[in-house]
Amino acid sequence: MKIQRMKTNRIVNPLGFDLKTPVVSWTVEETAAKKQLWARVEVAADADFSTILFDTGESRTASSLGVPVEIALSPRTRYFWRVTVCGDNGERATSDTAWFETAKLDEPFAGQRISPCLPADTAPYMRRAFQVEGKVLSARAYFTGLGVYELYVNGEKAGDEYLAPGCTAYDRWIQYQTYDVTDLVKSGENVVGAVIGNGWAKGRFGFDGKAGCYETNEPGSPHNIFTDEYLLLGELHITTDRGETVVVTDERWQSAPAPLTFGSIYDGERYDARLEIENWASPTCTFDGWQPVKINTETRLGSLTARLSLPVKAKHILTPKVVQTPKNELVLDLGQNITGWLTFTADLPAGTELRLQFGELLQDDCFYRDNMRSALCEYRYISDGRKAFVRPIATFYGFRFVKFSGIDSFDGIADIEGWAMYSDLEQTGEIVTANEKVNRLYLNSVWSQRDNFLDVPTDCPQRDERMGWTGDAQAFCPTANYNMDCAAFYAKYSRDLLEEQKLADGKVPDVAPLMVSRRADEQHPMLSSGGGHCGWADAAAIVPWETYLATGNRATLENGYESMKLWADWIYRYDEAHGATRLWPGIEFHFADWLALDGPESGFNPESVMGGTDVTFLCSAYYYKSTMCVANAARALGKTADYAVYSRRADEIRDAIRREYYTPGGLCAAATQTGNAISLDFGLAPSFAREKITASLRALLKAANMHLKTGFLGTPSLCRALSDNGANKDAYTLFLNEDLPSWLYEVNMGATTIWERWNSVNPDGKISGIGMNSMNHYAYGAVFEWVYKNVCGLNPVAECPGYKRAVLRPQPDKRLGAAKAMVNTAAGYYESGWKYDGDAVVYTFTVPFDAEAEVILTGRDGETVRKTLCAGTHTITL
Repeated sequence: MKIQRMKTNRIVNPLGFDLKTPVVSWTVEETAAKKQLWARVEVAADADFSTILFDTGESRTASSLGVPVEIALSPRTRYFWRVTVCGDNGERATSDTAWFETAKLDEPFAGQRISPCLPADTAPYMRRAFQVEGKVLSARAYFTGLGVYELYVNGEKAGDEYLAPGCTAYDRWIQYQTYDVTDLVKSGENVVGAVIGNGWAKGRFGFDGKAGCYETNEPGSPHNIFTDEYLLLGELHITTDRGETVVVTDERWQSAPAPLTFGSIYDGERYDARLEIENWASPTCTFDGWQPVKINTETRLGSLTARLSLPVKAKHILTPKVVQTPKNELVLDLGQNITGWLTFTADLPAGTELRLQFGELLQDDCFYRDNMRSALCEYRYISDGRKAFVRPIATFYGFRFVKFSGIDSFDGIADIEGWAMYSDLEQTGEIVTANEKVNRLYLNSVWSQRDNFLDVPTDCPQRDERMGWTGDAQAFCPTANYNMDCAAFYAKYSRDLLEEQKLADGKVPDVAPLMVSRRADEQHPMLSSGGGHCGWADAAAIVPWETYLATGNRATLENGYESMKLWADWIYRYDEAHGATRLWPGIEFHFADWLALDGPESGFNPESVMGGTDVTFLCSAYYYKSTMCVANAARALGKTADYAVYSRRADEIRDAIRREYYTPGGLCAAATQTGNAISLDFGLAPSFAREKITASLRALLKAANMHLKTGFLGTPSLCRALSDNGANKDAYTLFLNEDLPSWLYEVNMGATTIWERWNSVNPDGKISGIGMNSMNHYAYGAVFEWVYKNVCGLNPVAECPGYKRAVLRPQPDKRLGAAKAMVNTAAGYYESGWKYDGDAVVYTFTVPFDAEAEVILTGRDGETVRKTLCAGTHTITL
């Protein structure tokens, strides 16, 4: 028996996170036992467990999905924990030691907010020298900075994360990070410092933008939407054998211009190595031009909190290849569309200005980047004549191809790598089939999730957006929770949503954080008139509920419940103000079935965006779904009064939809592919009407030559609605189509991520348009929820979330040949798959320790076979 995947609040050994009540979890592997007899969680003040602070004893109710550690936490303290598990066969094991460490909790910051005394928009180095007496036992740095900062101690970067402090609405809340710098601080003279660049808070970022200019240093617009000043705040606590030394940000710090002479998230960055200050963060620095700093009282910041954001790290390293283009350009191809950086070693003559441009695809075999819209997406490096390692600091790119200018060849450029960067998430799921194109499509969906999970669930990582669009987030959330353990990531996003809702009486914006100016003299109209759009704003209710289903972590719902409830109440009040019909009237703009192929301009305008499904129907369907999410959450949390309110509302909404949209004969008035699919998938259609609505959907598909026409809202439901209602063969036909429009068309066209549009690239290889055309949007990758749940058959059970119980109900099709889902769920490792052996189907299932699964299969004669499986691996042939 081995105890694995030990996490606190779904994070491995969290350092300085906002933990509230820590909840510890684990999985058990390599055991012959089937069920847990008891488990014992111990939490101690020391690694040898001599001072026990919390002990469940041999508890028969302790769940591996989560045991709350109910102790009074002290600030800046590491707690150690372990778990002992006993199986039903007497086998037992004790885990290795894990830990969690608190940040400052309610302890106020002694440091002050400081800014450099430098010309406006001059990115700074900031530093302070200090002395340490005695042997260093431990050292922790608690820091934040704006726009984006990197912390250094004695010339070494603290930690392996980038782009701190992450993306929030900084006037609502700002996170600080905790760094273990014990190995960097030494006895004697030391220096702590930071380099700060632009980022989400500063520089160009936001809606309706104008590009900056490298040649004139015009910053572009919108500019500095949260702060005009670079800012640093922090404390460094050092414990030695002689006591404690605390170094804080104050007027004793110094500043000087850093080599970051231009930059923003959208436009990129220029690094002038001639401006480097040698050893700037080390005691050996001899530079004598340091300038003072000032106390910053001008920047309006929200509450300062310990981090919720997972650290952004370089998760994959790719080696590019040189591309020969007809224009003889110097172009590199990573072979994969990623989010992150290109890094390299440069050994160039002094004054050489190297220009890198980033793009997603080639056109006519040449470099191309016109679909980036106003985002320049460049990196420029000016050499000081010395060999140097080169990487960006305060920006990132979405790209596959990189074009070099300013040099005639790659001589002098070496060790080139693409760093794929995203939040530090564990990949938990994998799908493998007998169709290599489907396998590539699955990999594309995973890469799009990686590329768009850089601190917030962005719509796209490359052009002038890169924001946490809610519609994309809710559509993909169930798939995301199979692919990765997203609980901590979505906990931060729920906080982003909640902070915006508090300003808008519960209404949810289209993006969160809402990256617009809130200054009194330039408030953006989105603050008052944006948001509240069906299928987008519903992320507030859907994301916490789906994440709870995946993890079984009650804290996920507790933390998201306020946001869920605020949103459902906002729709209810809107309904009350517009006739109290229990419909959500679509009388205002809604994105609705965005980018569907059945809209009024479909077939005429290659950049059409509006679908053809009735907007009030879609609004009302999501009104029902969000209200049901709140009702289900209330029931799970034991909030009986709330459950009564929201379940009654949900019944009223469903009944109103049925009166308005379903005929006595059983047809849906919203008679599109999307309307019929959502009718079935959301449980809106009366039971007597499901067969006729399925037939209507199948007729629409037949009329479209078995091709889809759905957009952002219809696509996640389409295949599931078919497979769940006796039309599994049609679902496979849609999925396995290879011509336009289809999922595999993208694969045939060389895509390595999921496209924004079904026709992002035409069959002749030409991009279909540049107004809104990303090669890296994960929304249509939501089809893999169907692959996990229907093709491979792994389904969570709402009454027992976190996969302690599961329903295994694969629905095979010989055209695919074989399929298998392998998922490290919160409960442990599941495998659910099948393959054809002649006309027989061989099913293989693995159920983890202390879990059970109900298997539902269809035999060759159409009979239903049901079995209950306990832990272990099982093979069934039918």
